[in-house]
Amino acid sequence: MIKVFLIVNSSGKIRIRRFYDEVEFARQQQIEQKLIQLTSKLSPNSCNFFKDLDGIYDKKCKIVMRFFGTLYFIAVIDEDESELGVLDLIQNIVDLMDKIFENACELDVLYHPDKMNALIDEIIVAGIVVETNIMDIQEALKQQETQIKNK
Repeated sequence: MIKVFLIVNSSGKIRIRRFYDEVEFARQQQIEQKLIQLTSKLSPNSCNFFKDLDGIYDKKCKIVMRFFGTLYFIAVIDEDESELGVLDLIQNIVDLMDKIFENACELDVLYHPDKMNALIDEIIVAGIVVETNIMDIQEALKQQETQIKNK
């Protein structure tokens, strides 16, 4: 299960945040700060996953990070979730962003939070990955957009 999903820019500004467990707001901020500090220590070319030995979220969890452009995609997952599966999930999200925004960048995340939130909500529900087929997700997002325009 995915516990936390964040999209953070290289300056440490959070662009998208999702907590899939009940976590107090002060604790959320603490977790976010520690995850952002981790990103500053990593090289942009690396693809990283490691155990949460410092107890940022929970010592039983794993942290998966991937850097694309100016954005870090960070997921905190439980011990049952596959690290490689989450890396593939992040790749799917980036591919979808590229298809939706045509060469996606941080500004697309910043100026279209509704589309980004819908994209993530279509893929991850309550911390569980429910859809990974890019074509199906694109179709669902187009249907949502059509419904909104028709209102």
